[in-house]
Parts: sequence; structure tokens; C-alpha cells
Amino acid sequence: MPPLLLYLLVLILGLTFGSFNTVLVARVPHGESLLGRSKCTLCGIQIQNKDNIPLLGYLRLRGKCRNCSESFSRSYLYLELITAAATFIPFIVFHHLTLIAAWAVFVILGVALSAIDFQWHRLPNGLNAALYLCGLVLLTLDAFMNHHFEHLRSALIASILYSAFFWLVNLLSKGGMGMGDVKLAASIGLYVGYISAISVYIAAMVSFAMGSVVGIAIIISQKGTRKTALPFGPFMILGALISVCLTTSLLGSGA
Repeated sequence: MPPLLLYLLVLILGLTFGSFNTVLVARVPHGESLLGRSKCTLCGIQIQNKDNIPLLGYLRLRGKCRNCSESFSRSYLYLELITAAATFIPFIVFHHLTLIAAWAVFVILGVALSAIDFQWHRLPNGLNAALYLCGLVLLTLDAFMNHHFEHLRSALIASILYSAFFWLVNLLSKGGMGMGDVKLAASIGLYVGYISAISVYIAAMVSFAMGSVVGIAIIISQKGTRKTALPFGPFMILGALISVCLTTSLLGSGA
């Protein structure tokens, strides 16, 4: 397939799942059903199919409801664009179709989890479970197709150890680190551990380094104190992606 056509397909895929992420972020924290068409939060009218096309629909409506002219949150647009950009990562980093699929799931659900954690300081169990189970199925399939059984064993061990580490942090911090982060750590350990052990270590270091820098910046800017709650899920997701990009490019492991 010509590279330009491939990039176009990835962009469309990313925008499509980005649109789905806006639904996840808007409904999952409130326990709402994912079925049914999107509607205006003010007048309640359903968004027409022609206006529900990822990115183009938002631009066509100029960010406003066709019925009541209520402005839609720009977070919907940003979420679609961030998801689309992140979806390129697996296609650039990996070459095996099963690994690409696994990490596409990771970045798509990772963006949704990050957005929810940033807004609500929660990491819903349903999305955490979906992230883990999809990874387990796809990575197991990759192990059988490419004889990467050692990678799978390392991934399962890393999943247990990484979540145990965050559980210990949860105990020592007396709840400063939430149990949602502990469950997310199980998924990150699974995905990143499949690449290499050093990737898991780097993911942890990068996550805590970014969290510390942001926390210090908040204190210095007087926008918070040491007791200000800081969602850690986005740092965990970003740390995992940075780690995998670094290790696969420098060591070639898992690519």
C-alpha cells in the first residue's frame, strides 16, 4: 500500500475512534449507555448523521448546535485530534499487525482514560478492564503467531509486578495514589512488559518524573499546594508511550 494512502487510512481510523472517545468521556463517568446517537446537552436534539462525521461535522457546524446554537465544548475537537495523532504511533513503531492492533487499542483507550482522569480524577473499571483484556488477547495472539512466548511470559510477570508496585505506593501514600492507577498499572505492565523489562522501568521513571515536574510547577505558580490532587493516569499512559518509542528505536526490541 502506498505510504500516503496508508497515512490517510490511519488518519480516518484515528478520527473515527477519536469521535468514539468523545462518547466514552461524556458517558462512562456518569454510567450512561454507549448506545444511541449523540445529542445537544442544552436542547436535547439528536445530532444529525451528516453533522456527526468526525472533525468535519464540528467544522461544518462551527462548533455550535444546529438547533439552538449552543456552543459545543472544544474538548470534543481536541479529543478527536489527539486520538488521531496518537493512533499513528503504533503504525510507526511496530511492524507486526497484531502488535499494531494491540497498541492501537492502548493509545485509543489510553487517551479516553487520560481525559476522564484529568476531568474527573477517576479511571473507570470498565475501561481499565477493556484495556487489559484486549491487550491480553492480542498479545497472546502475537505470541502464538510469531513465537514470542518469552515476551508473553515477561508481559504477565511485568503486569503483576508493576501493579504490585503501584499498590505499595497506594498504601504508603495512604490513598494519594488511587486504586484506579493500580489497575491501570496492570495493563501498562502487560503492554510495555511485552516489549522489554527495561521498557517498564523507563515507563515508571518517565511517569514519576513528569508528575513531579507538573506538581512542582503547580506549587510554584501558586495554583495548588502539595496536597492538591493530581491525576496520575495521563502521566502513566504518556510514560508508557515514550518508553516504548525510545526502547524500540534504540534497542529495536519488540518492533
